[in-house]
Amino acid sequence: MGKSLRQFQCRDDVWARVEALAQRRGMSTDDVVQAALVQLFSRKKTTEAPASNAKSNGVARPKPPQPRPSGGAGAGAARPRPGGLPPPGGRAAPRRPPPTSGTRPLYLYYDGQVYEVDQDQFVIGRGSKYSDLPIKDANISRRHCAVVRRNGQYYIKDLESTNGVEFNGQRVDNHLIQEGTSYRLCDHEIRFSFIPPS
Repeated sequence: MGKSLRQFQCRDDVWARVEALAQRRGMSTDDVVQAALVQLFSRKKTTEAPASNAKSNGVARPKPPQPRPSGGAGAGAARPRPGGLPPPGGRAAPRRPPPTSGTRPLYLYYDGQVYEVDQDQFVIGRGSKYSDLPIKDANISRRHCAVVRRNGQYYIKDLESTNGVEFNGQRVDNHLIQEGTSYRLCDHEIRFSFIPPS
């Protein structure tokens, strides 16, 4: 089968992401576009399956977010906390005593805001309907990744997102979160700390 050259239009910022991804992965831009199309159409087939077959096809239905008690507006959404990143190597005095459950709280820093992860699964995604931390970007999947608490430790888990989660330039899944660890979700950086914001 012969290969003919075709042209298509896309925004400059989208093409810049394709080129950057190709360079990071050591692939050609054609391979990146082809892989994205294959993934898109294979995912479309599974989402078009009847609801009764969703489990047998390996597609998990998203669970609605669990409401959390809160006195402020948006009780079901993550609560941003004031303050910036803790100083490098600095120690901030805790605002409250550590929880008695033995699990220390985790703080997520994103876009100048601080979010306290206070549940067993904290979902990060494109829309506020299915995620605790919404990121408005078409390259972020609806349920992109989650911070999962297991046995007193926190992990970042990719929820079969299209563009994945990167740590030090490598795509990761089920990665142990440690003090100061930062991850990239497309063009967005999230950072974690166990030190309460000052």
